[in-house]
Amino acid sequence: MKLIARPLCALVLLAAPAARAADLPPSFVNLAARVLPAVVSIAAMAPTGQGAPQPDNDDGDDGGDNSALHPTADTPDNAAGTVLPPPKSIESLGSGFVFDPAGYILTNNHVVNGASAVTVTFADGTVYPATIAGRDKDADLAVLKVDAGHPLPFVPFGDSGKARVGDWVLAVGNPFGLPGSSTAGIVSALHRDIADTAFDDFIQTDAAINRGNSGGPLFDMAGEVIGVNSAIYAPSGSSDGVGFAIPSAMAEPVAEALAHTGAMNRGWLGVAMEEVTPGVQKSLGLPDTSGALIGAVSPGSPAVGRLQPGDVVLALAGVDVANPRALQIRTAEIPAGQTVQMKYWHNGAAAAASLTLAPPPRALDETIPQPPPPGPVNLAAFGLGLAGAPAEGGVAVVSATGPAAQAGIAAGDLIEQVDGEGVATAQDVQNRLKVLAQAGNPAVLLVSGPLVDGTNPGARWVSLLPVS
Repeated sequence: MKLIARPLCALVLLAAPAARAADLPPSFVNLAARVLPAVVSIAAMAPTGQGAPQPDNDDGDDGGDNSALHPTADTPDNAAGTVLPPPKSIESLGSGFVFDPAGYILTNNHVVNGASAVTVTFADGTVYPATIAGRDKDADLAVLKVDAGHPLPFVPFGDSGKARVGDWVLAVGNPFGLPGSSTAGIVSALHRDIADTAFDDFIQTDAAINRGNSGGPLFDMAGEVIGVNSAIYAPSGSSDGVGFAIPSAMAEPVAEALAHTGAMNRGWLGVAMEEVTPGVQKSLGLPDTSGALIGAVSPGSPAVGRLQPGDVVLALAGVDVANPRALQIRTAEIPAGQTVQMKYWHNGAAAAASLTLAPPPRALDETIPQPPPPGPVNLAAFGLGLAGAPAEGGVAVVSATGPAAQAGIAAGDLIEQVDGEGVATAQDVQNRLKVLAQAGNPAVLLVSGPLVDGTNPGARWVSLLPVS
């Protein structure tokens, strides 16, 4: 027995160092050497009196009410009390990376916004003047173009949708004017909304990101760009291990569009969306509360003839949809004119359709903040689920069970009147039904079917009593 035990003990002792070695962080030596030639430092110059290049929002910060949240472009400040002659220009420092060997460089819009001249410096010290090929304020991205006369080293985009919390990442950039700085960390969280851009869906990382890192790449271990470093949460004014990167799912299509057309023309689906509540999930027979509940469909939109009130979008262009905001962001990642596959829930079963996203209609006044849309209203006693968002000509039905189903009401119908009075919102219907129920009277509803090719197939009167 002793002869058997000794080798086993030796085996355990020998295996322990190997197990500890496997737990050590990976080496980034080869990865850093491979990607550094494509990462550039950016100097954006603004004329005296104009101020340094700034974000497009009014307060000059990166958006939101959190004073500790900062864009990571670095604008040097004069020391307090120092008297200096007025400078001829003010410089803002940032980072970027070549994504196309023809000389196209991606960075943040706030790095170059307002700049009169831009130069980029490569890792080998080569300096080129750059022109701004295009800017996208909504995603805080910009593309620069340099004419080197030869193909430039570049790095490819990766799939940010495959990133998982805990994955190793490498950030490279120009913090505090220190070019070619590399820092490593992990993906700390996904889908962060920090109220910075119209389509916040940030990757959060604890890799050290500081002022001057704006526009720099966030690499996965394959050397592919899965994010563009853009902002930090920094109560101390410098990195506290909470950095944010725009995912490549948004950055890549914007970069390609800005390089080839000078603008990002985003797709538009043309639906009003609401959360899938547990009540809606149960009434529609959904497996869970994931997805975006359709409350209304805009006439003439790509969704006409494919979606109707009461449907739930589950995936768009191969990406699962968790909620209405996820569908909004996914739609914004797809250029207008592109045909995509959509999965959705319709009449108690999964369905699929192909549609072509259209350019969004021009807003009358994009500067007026819009209140959040009302949520769906569930009238369980009547078996009615009503869309919170108003529909043209009445109130959309998103689910019908019990008394409503027995009366012939179905998801996609439109309630136009209750007891002879027109209704415009779900609250109107709820209030009228409540009064009638308290009086013990049946509710007489004018109900029409869903719009088909922009026409109404007809209306009918139905009588509805609540379950006692």
